[in-house]
Amino acid sequence: MRTFGDTLRQLRTEAGLTQGDLAKQANWSQSQISRAEQNLFSPDDATVQRLDRALNANGQLVAAYATMTTSSAELVHPERDPLIFSDLLRKIHRTDVGPDTIDQLTVIAEQLCCEYVSRRPEELREDAHHQLKYIQRLLEGPTRLSEHRELLVIAGWLSLLIGCVNYDLGLARHAETARTAAFQLGREAGHGEIIAWSFEMSAWFALTQGRLRSVLDYAEAGIKAAPQASVAVQLAAQGARAHGRMGNSSEVRHAMDRGFRLLGGHEHPTRPENHFVIDPTKWDFYAMDCYRIGGDDARAAEHAHEVLRLSARPDGSDRSPMRATEARLTLAIVSLRDGDIDRATDWARKAFHTDRKSVNSLSMITDELYHEARRRYRDDPALTALNDVITSFYTSISNR
Repeated sequence: MRTFGDTLRQLRTEAGLTQGDLAKQANWSQSQISRAEQNLFSPDDATVQRLDRALNANGQLVAAYATMTTSSAELVHPERDPLIFSDLLRKIHRTDVGPDTIDQLTVIAEQLCCEYVSRRPEELREDAHHQLKYIQRLLEGPTRLSEHRELLVIAGWLSLLIGCVNYDLGLARHAETARTAAFQLGREAGHGEIIAWSFEMSAWFALTQGRLRSVLDYAEAGIKAAPQASVAVQLAAQGARAHGRMGNSSEVRHAMDRGFRLLGGHEHPTRPENHFVIDPTKWDFYAMDCYRIGGDDARAAEHAHEVLRLSARPDGSDRSPMRATEARLTLAIVSLRDGDIDRATDWARKAFHTDRKSVNSLSMITDELYHEARRRYRDDPALTALNDVITSFYTSISNR
């Protein structure tokens, strides 16, 4: 039986169009065309109509889509991308959400949160938006009270994820909109952990923007919202980072001790790659930052190397590229303090050689590297190569 994807690919090929050509004509994206042709993504009715018109298919594509959405056989292929199931389930749960729909959405949301560290942010955001739109449609129909709450919770996690991705892309205003939505969804659902993560995001935003006093307020509010959840560990760490930048060394130790005690009360998560869980590997990352700011170079370097070790895959790529990038910049700063400009340049060059970046966080530590170089060496000709690397990074983010 021919699938919708097979039909789309054949019609596009017969029309002599590339995926990019068709995407432009149908007001879609090339990646969506690609995934639809692989039966990994299901468009909505309006998009199918646009694709059919762009291909001059005279209804062939619409007919293939109708067959796909009414065929129960499509529901039993375990190799299909789970993102397909959300749209298909919508067709068979028009008046009652049901536990299967909730379970499927929960699995999809968790998988998207696990993909945060490595997937292209634009694609990740697109898929998260797709799930939110589906949840919105479900909420517009009849649901039981328990189902309504579960949908709000899933929407809350997706909103948090979208907020983080937007901030990584340098879209601060959009990130705050998503964070606010997550807070409201968490409050409506009575879900303290989602509320706490919304405060953690506020603390992160404030830290990278230099609003250090606000970081402490947000951290305390978040811990109060969910004192027993693992997010409290990250909130304590954010407070420690703010204290470090304010020069409050004793408060840094107090906050770090608090976070370490909280960490000890939690078991190792089953899916540590989920951005919204805390595991010991994250603690090395936060400790690295605090020790670097506090001038304890030996400990900062020790934790940076540990972050890199835990992030390394067998093929040499990074499991957590954003953490690895900041670890390399930490080692660049430590190298400068040791008087080794060439090694600092090598670490900085490696740090910026990654596609997955968090623009605001990376800018914050790059500023530290720049000012450390200027303070220690100022007009030393040996800094030329390092300055070129830093300038190249600033240029790349200004052109985004």
